[in-house]
Amino acid sequence: TAGEDSKVSELRFTLCGTVEVETSLPAAVNAQRPTLVRNSWRVVSCGVAWLWMSRSILGGVFSVPHGGKRYRPNSPLSRASIPMAEAEVQQLAVCFANTLAPQKELIQQAEAQIKAASQQPGFSIIVLKVVAQGTLDPSVRLAASVSFKNLAKYRWADAYAGVQPLSEAEKIKSLLPGLMLGTPPLVQAQLSEALSIVCSHDFPLKWPALLSELVERLNSSTDMLTINGVMATANSIFKRYRNQYGSDAMVKELEGSQNVFAPALLATLQKLSAALPSIQQQGDMAALRQIMSSIRFCCRIFFSLNAPGLTPLMESQLETWMGEFHTYLALPTVPGLEESDPDKESVQDGLKSAVCQNINLFMEASEEEFAKFLPTFVTDVWDLLMKLSLKPGQDNLAMSAIRFLTTVSKSVHHTLFQNEGALQQICEKIVVPNCRVRLEDEEVFEVNPLEYIRRDAEGSDSDTRRRAAADLVKSLTEKFPLEVTSLFTGYVQTMLAEYSANPLQNWKSKDCAIYLVLALTVRGKTGAKGATTTNQLVNIEDFFSSQVLPELQSPKINENPILKADAIKFVTTFRSMLPKETLIAVFPSLINLLSSEFNVVHSYAAIAIERLLSLRENGQLRFSPADLNQFLQALLEKLFAGFKLVESSENEYLMKAVMRVIGFVGPAIAPVAPSCLQAIAQMLVEVCKNPRNPGFNHYLFESVAALIRHATAGQMSMVETFEQMLFPAFNLVLQEDVQEFHPYVFQIFAQLIELRAAPLPPVYLQIFPPLLAPVFWERAGNVPALVRLMQAYLTKAPEDLIKGGHLMAVLGVFQKLVASKSHDHEGFNMLNTIVESLPYDTYQPYMNTIWTLLFSRLAHTQQMWVPNMAFVGDSTDELKAVLVATTKLLCDYPPLQQNQPLWQALKEAAVKSIEAYAEVWNGSGSVL
Repeated sequence: TAGEDSKVSELRFTLCGTVEVETSLPAAVNAQRPTLVRNSWRVVSCGVAWLWMSRSILGGVFSVPHGGKRYRPNSPLSRASIPMAEAEVQQLAVCFANTLAPQKELIQQAEAQIKAASQQPGFSIIVLKVVAQGTLDPSVRLAASVSFKNLAKYRWADAYAGVQPLSEAEKIKSLLPGLMLGTPPLVQAQLSEALSIVCSHDFPLKWPALLSELVERLNSSTDMLTINGVMATANSIFKRYRNQYGSDAMVKELEGSQNVFAPALLATLQKLSAALPSIQQQGDMAALRQIMSSIRFCCRIFFSLNAPGLTPLMESQLETWMGEFHTYLALPTVPGLEESDPDKESVQDGLKSAVCQNINLFMEASEEEFAKFLPTFVTDVWDLLMKLSLKPGQDNLAMSAIRFLTTVSKSVHHTLFQNEGALQQICEKIVVPNCRVRLEDEEVFEVNPLEYIRRDAEGSDSDTRRRAAADLVKSLTEKFPLEVTSLFTGYVQTMLAEYSANPLQNWKSKDCAIYLVLALTVRGKTGAKGATTTNQLVNIEDFFSSQVLPELQSPKINENPILKADAIKFVTTFRSMLPKETLIAVFPSLINLLSSEFNVVHSYAAIAIERLLSLRENGQLRFSPADLNQFLQALLEKLFAGFKLVESSENEYLMKAVMRVIGFVGPAIAPVAPSCLQAIAQMLVEVCKNPRNPGFNHYLFESVAALIRHATAGQMSMVETFEQMLFPAFNLVLQEDVQEFHPYVFQIFAQLIELRAAPLPPVYLQIFPPLLAPVFWERAGNVPALVRLMQAYLTKAPEDLIKGGHLMAVLGVFQKLVASKSHDHEGFNMLNTIVESLPYDTYQPYMNTIWTLLFSRLAHTQQMWVPNMAFVGDSTDELKAVLVATTKLLCDYPPLQQNQPLWQALKEAAVKSIEAYAEVWNGSGSVL
């Protein structure tokens, strides 16, 4: 036993020990190729040094030896067990103030101090005392409230496991509801989130008195600020019921919450409603805002309490609630409540929006109980939409109201709209106005193109008026296809005629027409294929030829850019429906539009090209490399030129298109590979200086990997070219410790090594030792890439690793991985490669230790063999190994034979595995 333990300790010591490496390559190597590793591995020593430096928090204010478990005795925040003096609260407030300072060093120091202090009992109470200091700057109180929210988010789940003392948790719960009542709105919002987190763990079982305390405050107070605070607190608590499945436990908890809080909630609503007319007559706008804000909270709480389903208690109150909702929707607009900023929602619009969400909830989930109120609310919402303006501040109200009508139109009550006059009014007064592009949309198109693309092309426009109106069109088209198609065809023709009369002035009419055609036509779509089912009453090809193609083929690529984007989006949407020949003819136009000076236009062109090249038909790519050959040179030139356009130096859509083109043409990329590689290598160097766009970075490295894979397929001599052009960038990544790029660099190193024949050049052998440094393996994102790189080394240079004395360190890495639940499979992969690549006698002395580690790991895994036989990979060798081992156990292991149920289960699992693979292999059954 002592011998086995000593070997395990020896492996562990090797893994965690210091790896000494040269900090520069030999002069001869440096002369032959770029300085890949010259000083690049300073990051190892620097990283380790930083880990140790961080134990003594910046400036020496706190000393945190032994992994941050204790403070210096004279540290002011260390005495958490005694009452906190005012000075201590003020010192922490200074730390929070410093996190808002303009100096980066001061921010880092303050963050480090707060992080260290947060490990001590009592810290959260000090933070709440900072939040409660009304004399502090609001921004400092806000910073403290954010800190407390994060503390609750990451630490509250451990409050009863010793990380945070129980007494402190109870103290927090006694302070938090009352603190929310008197804080500014922004601070209150953060505390509200924190309260929701606490309630998700403790309410109601570990905090049964919470609702009773709130009800008592609500019933005993006449102060509007207190009432509003209680409502905000209750709203935070009851948000937990939204989007919840109505299980028995949830229904029981919900009914308990309703029994305590629902009567007080309705009484408060009625009290507020009764006070509303008199306050409005007095013209006190501040009081009116306060009371409407409280009523809105009542409506949001009502939504939460009814989200899982209607209970008997709430059904008994339904008549009263619906009467109040009707009153709020019918309230005339109060001019004094409107916001001076047109982008900001008024309190009255917020209240009406909350009411619309409530009635929409009942229309979706409790249609039968709600049916008798439906005609009234359809009229209310209809009248409301007729009066709304197009200013952004009313967007939420417009969307909520339109969604209600959409839900009604999908139900059996769609007959409310079957009158031709009703359909015409909906189309003309609601749909068309809300589908027109607004000045705000134009500003987003030009100033924030990424946001425009995400809304319009990526489907994140669910919270826009246009999307809500389009959904209403689709639902009406399903119920009244002939009538709605006929109506909108007339509107589309009218708008196209307006555009033809004056294209420069009336381009918005054509934009609206194209948008309506998309809404009217698409009935089903997928991300991979675009539109899959359409309205057969609309001729897509005719509209494309007459209205879309002219926009694409126009030589003035910078004229009417929104229409250009609309036309490209049309192609992208109907890429599965338009004939292949038509789409091939469109390629030159799309390539030409890559040069547009408008970010949205050339991004849309890149998106269209990328999705066309990935489009499949009957399991095969719809386009072949031969279809693209004539365009390849021009396409790549335009794509790379696009990165030089304004605000597109890191355009992820262009880069994704580059990646797709390289993968699509495959080995045919070889003739242009050097020029592509040169451009990509330059971009790599630039992004390493300041990584900003994760999507762009991912596609950039994917493009490198695809280029290596395809360009070297027939020309292995290209490997050296890739090394010469990529190593400077990789050197920068490692030298500057650009951590987010480490996994990519390690994978590409592995790819290059896998392509090389043995022996490996000296430069790769110089790189190997630092890879064993613990600092790299501690970052979970590095592990899969590093394991692949280790496997590449073990496969291509096993003798060199043995001669260099690295086997012990490699086994140490294996030990670390196999002990981890999240990375044990990587450890097994690494062990497989060791066994397959190294001579047995090199690792034979460590086999007892390896078996000990494996069985120690398996000791924590129950029911491992039989349940997992079905998941063995489709490799014949893997299946054979498992079946042979299973047969040996069944036939030669007496303890198993004595356990007949287990023996039978193992035999049946083996037979099922053989039968399953026999079916896959055309019934041959020949697996052995």
